[in-house]
Formats: sequence, C-alpha cells, structure tokens
Amino acid sequence: MFKKNITPRISEINGAGHVGHNIIPVWLEEGYIEILKLFNPNFRGKTNVFMVNINIDYMHEIILGKDVEVITGIKKIGKASFVLNQKVFQAGKLCAKGATTFVNSSNISKKSKAIPLHVIKKLQEHILED
Repeated sequence: MFKKNITPRISEINGAGHVGHNIIPVWLEEGYIEILKLFNPNFRGKTNVFMVNINIDYMHEIILGKDVEVITGIKKIGKASFVLNQKVFQAGKLCAKGATTFVNSSNISKKSKAIPLHVIKKLQEHILED
C-alpha cells in the first residue's frame, strides 16, 4: 500500500465550508501515481494503463487546516485489469473511499492486453483489504 499526505488548499473549499466533492478524485489520482510506476518506473505522465471506472463514497466532510492521508492499494487483479482500493482520512477519520478500475492496453492496437507477470507480482505486494 502507498500513503500520500495532502494539505487541503483554500481554493478547494466550497460554499459549505469544506472540501468540494470534485476535489476527491484529484487527490485519489495523486494517490495512484506510485501504482502506475509499477508498470513503468520512468513514469512521466504517459502510460498504457487507463482508468475505465471510478466509484467514490463520501462519508465525512473534510475541512481546511488539517492534512489528509490518501491510502492506495490493490483490491483486485484480473488478466488485463486491476481495481484500486483507496481511502481518504483526516484526523484518523475515514472521509471518503474509492474503487478505481484500470485496464492495461497496447499502444498500437489500443485494445486491452494482459498485465505482465512481473507487474502482477508487484501489484500483489500492495493488496489492501476493505
């Protein structure tokens, strides 16, 4: 599993006085960069792994002035796809959780292709239970 600390910014606060729901997907994205590096250690924003689905459950508001921690792990690994298990905490309280599905694809055909075995082994090291 990977952990990423994020400091909420004033620009991320909505009219209700807490972090807007549209900010959480951005933070989850920050959390899974290390997963993408498992496919390509020289990752610089270009990848053959594409998000095809994201589901986010919002449990508790996030406020300004306290850092959040995004925890990212693997929920499920398929032949050509995998699902992330991500959680967002503030002050020890679970505020949001996400499940994001990615598909590995070919640069040439743009079709899904099997995840290489060496990458599957790396992904398995980061299984995160619910």
